[in-house]
Amino acid sequence: MNHTGLYSPFKVNRPLSEEDIKNQLRQDYTGMGKSDALALDDTVVIRMNSTYLELVDKYYSDRGMPESLVFILFSLCICFFTSISYLLFFNPTDIPNSLSRTLGMLFVIISFLILAVWLYRLLRKSWFTWTHYPVRFNRKTKMVHAFKVDGTILSVPWKEVFFTRGRAGPGAMPEWSIDGHILAEDGKTVIDTFSLGFSNTRQELITNWAFVRSYMEVEDCLSDLKDIIVLCPPVAERRESFIFGLQYMMRVESRLEWPFTLILLPLTLLGGVARFVAMRTSKIPRWSAAVEADCRVDPADPINVSAANNPEHIWRYVLANQSLEEYNALYQRQTAAMERLREKVRKSVKAGRVQNDK
Repeated sequence: MNHTGLYSPFKVNRPLSEEDIKNQLRQDYTGMGKSDALALDDTVVIRMNSTYLELVDKYYSDRGMPESLVFILFSLCICFFTSISYLLFFNPTDIPNSLSRTLGMLFVIISFLILAVWLYRLLRKSWFTWTHYPVRFNRKTKMVHAFKVDGTILSVPWKEVFFTRGRAGPGAMPEWSIDGHILAEDGKTVIDTFSLGFSNTRQELITNWAFVRSYMEVEDCLSDLKDIIVLCPPVAERRESFIFGLQYMMRVESRLEWPFTLILLPLTLLGGVARFVAMRTSKIPRWSAAVEADCRVDPADPINVSAANNPEHIWRYVLANQSLEEYNALYQRQTAAMERLREKVRKSVKAGRVQNDK
């Protein structure tokens, strides 16, 4: 999981890098080919209507697993610190009467205490913070609203954000995310950054980006996008339940993944507990009055996608254990919607080229 921006801050007050420019994701379809016309749901949509599309952050999907590992290390440090403290201060007969031995144990205690403080600070990046960091795309006003990790809200015009694929982690298989850079007046200096709720391979991000861009750029696409979305995190103005947290962490794409899911079940359960603690100790993000006014929804809006539309049997869906009838119906619905959307994108691409020729 790409945790840049949470555990380590984004690099700002810097010029756009060559990689930023090379991996740029453009808002319009001008000059784009048909292969870029695909839109996929990645279970990150909180709400979608005719006014705005709201997504979870890229940290939400993996919430719980990093915290569980940090909590284990933190607990071990506390236990070790307590044991050594007892031996040193309350049971001195067990300690050889040696100044070097005593100084050595004091050094160990101080070292582990520093490590415990460091681990605690990492844990505080997830616990006692916010349940998630949503991003809203307003289709009507063409504005983007991002709830940042420090609790502030960033609002910027859709066309003024420099979107790109951000890479984190060394090696041949890094984690990629979609980052939105806010540029200074010179159009080259990054002064702020936020991320969307996607963290995949570099190529998969193109299809995820297409979903967002279709919402903002393509006419008459909302019904198609609605048919693509299946599972929405139930975090709009409330905290997710322990059960849904487990369901979200355990979701698979095929029954072939069941053996790995079973092997990882103990770690997943521990992560589920850590995720539940994170959610219960964190505040629910609230949009400002200005953002809510900008995103006012028509009560009669026919497009109303949220967790209320989630599958009836979520366990079956997340474990790829739907009945053949349910699976075929969902597959046909999504496939037909994607094909209709591809055709509309082709028309948008053609219209953009014609406009450029003029």
